[in-house]
Amino acid sequence: MSLPQAEADLLLAMPKVFSGVVIQIELPRSLPFSEELDLEGVGTRERFILDLERGNLKRPRLKYHPRARKIYVLARLDLDGRPHHNPPDSPHRPSYRFTGDHLHLYREDFSDRIAFLPNEVAGFPVLSNPDAVRWLIAFLRFCNVQTIPPIQENI
Repeated sequence: MSLPQAEADLLLAMPKVFSGVVIQIELPRSLPFSEELDLEGVGTRERFILDLERGNLKRPRLKYHPRARKIYVLARLDLDGRPHHNPPDSPHRPSYRFTGDHLHLYREDFSDRIAFLPNEVAGFPVLSNPDAVRWLIAFLRFCNVQTIPPIQENI
């Protein structure tokens, strides 16, 4: 089941806040981890799940992504992930091989399989000297999270 593109765009742009009390987000610097944080649309009944995860020690990739309605990944930031290609029939960079940090955006009929370089996406902040924390802050702003708690990168 596909989410209409206009609806996905509205959900991504919708102002969001963390549900409940989130005092601090902790990002382990090198250990694998997976965490889900709840977000809610401001003034709406929409609920979102923000997934934060780091892969195993062999490939310490980072992924950040919000899900709408539990299943629709609206955007996904992949840092240090394994190389992969956009689908051959992709509306953006068909068959292009991504080897570095990149951003996936939901596209109707493609889900979150279409990747972009972050500097190609309108509204995504251009970072100088990016690290895991700066990437997460930029991504949360791009996803229109209104209040970002302190983020601590731990050993």
